[in-house]
Amino acid sequence: MAKEKAEHNGPDLAQGIALSAFTSETLLGHVDDQDVLLVRFGPEIFAVDAHCSHYHGPLAEGLVVGESIRCPWHHACFDLRTGEATRAPALTPLAVWEVEHEGDRVFVRRRREQTKSWVRSALVNLATSSSSAEERQDSQRPRC
Repeated sequence: MAKEKAEHNGPDLAQGIALSAFTSETLLGHVDDQDVLLVRFGPEIFAVDAHCSHYHGPLAEGLVVGESIRCPWHHACFDLRTGEATRAPALTPLAVWEVEHEGDRVFVRRRREQTKSWVRSALVNLATSSSSAEERQDSQRPRC
């Protein structure tokens, strides 16, 4: 049986897109077989996995609030710079992709190295601290 080629959403971001083609706040594309979401916030452009790590909700349909995006299904929230899940029900971060500008084109070719999760660091801090769990979590949780 022949292997079927997967359908990709939007343009191939590894080939680049013209900045003029990026007319809204978000743009869904792909790099190889991975769907990637570009998000414009002011002069910056972020690239993250296009699907929520909770139940694979379509983040392209989500709400962008500052430097974060909320999943339209269960309202999990992710930091666009780090990919960290900043609001439940998601606990797993999104992959973050490097965005390169070459002239009037934007390219996305590779994933960035994942940073340490605030959830994991909060759990480690809770285990080694006498502070209450609620105080520690609230003080370390980024706001969405």
